[in-house]
Amino acid sequence: MKNPDVRVVEWCNNRIHVMELDCPDIESFTRIEKDLSDLLLWKGGKVLKKNFLDRNLQLILKTCCCSKILPNITDVVEKNSCLEIPPETFHGGWEEYRVIGFRERDYKRMFQELSKLGPVQILAKRAFPEKSLRDTFAISMSSVFSELTEKQVNSIVAALEYGYYQIPKKATAEEIALKQHTPRTTFEEHLRKAESKILRSIAPYVRMYASSAHEPENIPRIAAR
Repeated sequence: MKNPDVRVVEWCNNRIHVMELDCPDIESFTRIEKDLSDLLLWKGGKVLKKNFLDRNLQLILKTCCCSKILPNITDVVEKNSCLEIPPETFHGGWEEYRVIGFRERDYKRMFQELSKLGPVQILAKRAFPEKSLRDTFAISMSSVFSELTEKQVNSIVAALEYGYYQIPKKATAEEIALKQHTPRTTFEEHLRKAESKILRSIAPYVRMYASSAHEPENIPRIAAR
């Protein structure tokens, strides 16, 4: 509410909490620093990692205390047999959620309860055939990254942060390796192994998407504000 120009995106698994803050300028970060410290103190979280890159601040917190926020919108969603799909976005004084409802009466009741907390806007509503529900679920992070070693994780995070995967590249493997105090060949080996493991772990999802890529999309759409 105090910083509507700052976009906050949150992911949570009830144990680890990830927050990304996107600010229009460095002055905004300076302005919200105290508010952010107060928030972390109130949530009881401990910062495990902090990254700052291209106006984006990412915090990885240990010990999630989302349940301390009352009323809790996630509780309302789950109470009405609906499923929330992360992340949650906070921007311009609004909170945005993606939710799957399996029965019409459930999500109608959910909207009724949410409207008691404040104004509610439906930005988009889409009906999915049963066979397309697979497209709406998030991939488990552990299923994708659990096979990576710490050095492989650090290498691919460094590559992302320094713009190795951007087009055109913002940094070469040799430049990143120098910043990481690692031989280039070693850095490239960790990076290749990380890429290979990630691609192999998501291969079933890629094949699943490819198998349905040419299916006709006869899906009704409703958009409203």
